[in-house]
Amino acid sequence: MKKTLHFLLFSAIVVFYSSCSENFDVAAPYKPVAVIYGLLDKADSAHYIRVQKAFLDDSKSALNMAKVSDSSFFSQITVRMVELTMGSLVPFDSVDLKRVDLNTEGYAKDSGLFFNSPNYAYKFTKVLDPQKIYRLKVINNVTGMVNYADAPVIVDDNPLTGSQQTLKIDYLDDTAATKAQLDLSSVALNYKILVNGSYTTVDNFDFANPTTPETKTPVSVVQCILRFNWYDSTISGGPKTKHSFDYDFGYVPLATNQTGVVPFLFSEKAATIASGILSGMGKAGNNVVRYMDRCQLFVYMATPDLKTYISVQSLQGTGLTGNEIQPIYTNLQGKDVVGLFTSRGVRTGTLTLSNKTIQFLVTDAMFRDLKIIDKAY
Repeated sequence: MKKTLHFLLFSAIVVFYSSCSENFDVAAPYKPVAVIYGLLDKADSAHYIRVQKAFLDDSKSALNMAKVSDSSFFSQITVRMVELTMGSLVPFDSVDLKRVDLNTEGYAKDSGLFFNSPNYAYKFTKVLDPQKIYRLKVINNVTGMVNYADAPVIVDDNPLTGSQQTLKIDYLDDTAATKAQLDLSSVALNYKILVNGSYTTVDNFDFANPTTPETKTPVSVVQCILRFNWYDSTISGGPKTKHSFDYDFGYVPLATNQTGVVPFLFSEKAATIASGILSGMGKAGNNVVRYMDRCQLFVYMATPDLKTYISVQSLQGTGLTGNEIQPIYTNLQGKDVVGLFTSRGVRTGTLTLSNKTIQFLVTDAMFRDLKIIDKAY
């Protein structure tokens, strides 16, 4: 399974936990290094920024320090979000973010070697304006040091809402019979499933920062995920338990110097998706039968900074064999800081499997072990 943009919404702000102990020279004297992560999403009603510090010390165990929250949070900082005018980057408005405990916000941290509480982040709830650039500033109130990064806004509205900046997906927005249902029944003919779409950028969009060349659209890469849903039950008609798996169409890069409508296309053979269904659902257990539910389509969009971050993380590797001595890519500016601050977008909708597809899944010999007997809708 490819690394996905939707996973990065949370993994970006907590990836520090899996890599911070290798990011800095363990023999160097201890000094606070800011580790900052945040992804803006216009569809979110609340936005969270994670700000922590490296907890290495040449005289203390990093594992022991990881258990102490005081070693991992700055006690006196101001986290500020500044709205900048497009192009000129003149400050328009600003707000100081409130520190909250993510455990009480519904984002509990996994257990492990690291402290679990408090689980701080900085929150703001203002509606994002696609005509503005957002600058995150983290100010150390003791040293006066300022770290910052800029992010544009990706708008993922339905085109029918009348937004200036929209993501259009044929399968979600074209109600014609040929587009409203997903047909996988023609696998023998190498029939292809095509997910067509386009992104329309706001007029006069302009974005550039020290780590990103000037772009005419905030979207640099698009990813498509098709989620298959089904229910497991018993032959005797017992309770139904819902399950799902995600089929990843992969990534499509966009030309960031192109203005106006930027089209994209995902293409996959129905036979390949059918094979994905076989491996994704897996063999049904004894006395189990299955009912297919409607699918969900997710289209994720990322900025050039997030695209580069994903590419570098893939090349850099993780774990014991990874090259995590120091992060190769960060878009945070200032002294003693690493991390990522940028934005993403997503559109999602429901797709109905055609009756031919249901019949195909029920009767074709290749799906016999899946024990699909009907649809659930």
